[in-house]
Amino acid sequence: MTKRSFGLILGVVGTFALAAAAFVAYSKGWFVPDSENAGEIATLADKKIDQAPPAAAATGWFQWRGPTRDGRAPAGPLRTDWDKTPPKQLWRAECGGGYSSCTVVGGRLYTQDRQGASERVICLNAEDGKPVWEFIYPADYAKVDYNIGPRATPTVIGDRLWATGGAGELLCLQLPRADGEKPQKVWSKNLLTEFGAPLPQWGTACSPLVVDDLVVVLPGGSKGAVAALDKNTGEVKWTAGSNPPGYSSAVSATVAGRPMIFAFLGDALLAVRPDGTVTDSFAWPTNFQGNIATPLVVDDYVFVSSAYQMGCALLRCEAKGDGVKLVPVYARRGRGFKNHHSSSVYRDRYLYGFDESQLKCVAFETGKPKDGWEADGVGKGSLILADKHLIIQTEGGDLCLAEATPDEFRLVAKVPKVLSGKNNWATPTLVDGRLYLRDETQVLCFDVRP
Repeated sequence: MTKRSFGLILGVVGTFALAAAAFVAYSKGWFVPDSENAGEIATLADKKIDQAPPAAAATGWFQWRGPTRDGRAPAGPLRTDWDKTPPKQLWRAECGGGYSSCTVVGGRLYTQDRQGASERVICLNAEDGKPVWEFIYPADYAKVDYNIGPRATPTVIGDRLWATGGAGELLCLQLPRADGEKPQKVWSKNLLTEFGAPLPQWGTACSPLVVDDLVVVLPGGSKGAVAALDKNTGEVKWTAGSNPPGYSSAVSATVAGRPMIFAFLGDALLAVRPDGTVTDSFAWPTNFQGNIATPLVVDDYVFVSSAYQMGCALLRCEAKGDGVKLVPVYARRGRGFKNHHSSSVYRDRYLYGFDESQLKCVAFETGKPKDGWEADGVGKGSLILADKHLIIQTEGGDLCLAEATPDEFRLVAKVPKVLSGKNNWATPTLVDGRLYLRDETQVLCFDVRP
């Protein structure tokens, strides 16, 4: 056989393989053309969007994505002349591996890491980084890819802490009442065995959401894709759906006058009443069930986005009985704005977030990137919104401050290599002028007070 003939055969085989792959992707809904509702877009363009103000400074950062669970820092001081005076490191504390972000409330910092065959919840003094206590429990990471440690972020309210481990363990701790005391386990549940959930390829990642007397998690599984447990006893109060697990976390909001919970699973977004009734769903099947970013609720709208060539969608919540139905505004599929591990933030009718590895500014009402807005030199990362600025922690270990404006990308300053440059997938935490970052070996605190 000649080289030319062999090349032709390979070409034909390759063409058939690509066609077969494309057919499978299309049949599973991974590649669907863009769609938009012109009437909904026009209505949104003329609508005044109401968003609650940032939380009060005293609220702290008690849960994943901050007190309002949308990536906004609570009100408080922030010095923004980083180009002239970079943030000063106040302290550094060692930790193990993990993607867990930092919760900071009441002068204490909480996060999670892995220690060999165990996981750990750790508490540090937020002022100086000194260890206060640790709680260690066994965790099997043998079947978890990217197995450096926990993915979720602890939730702390009052004297209780709830944490989800990467191997599926959900636990509730009673916090110590005095220095020198240890936390006590109140209850724990294995989400995999309790709800018939498979262990996700990259581990269990849902950060606990506390709504009134319930703690809501997203195990995914035949016995409940969404589960609400009594926050004090761990008793299962209700379950909803049977969707496969994703890697996102639930959010709660009042939309169209109805209190709702939004759960982004491996193949769909569910709108769930606080009593566990699913009032609507929006199919969003993604390759690898890789729905990771947390839904962003703004006014009566819910925004979702996924990587792996998926895209983004905006849905309007319309009152329906005691719940809501989800009305699509647009779906940018395959080539739209694609959040990977990092969720977007919203300010003044624009979204700021990462399209795979590129930071972009996207019009909220259309899902289309702002022309000419080029964030060169930043790379992939995660971000939060602090008043009029974006605080960005990059995958490569850099710390950046940029203006949150659609006019153009305005980088105020870039502080290189404050982190290791490996596994920097946590989200920054800002409380009372102190900025907290972490990677796989350390937790850092920087002073950004005026």
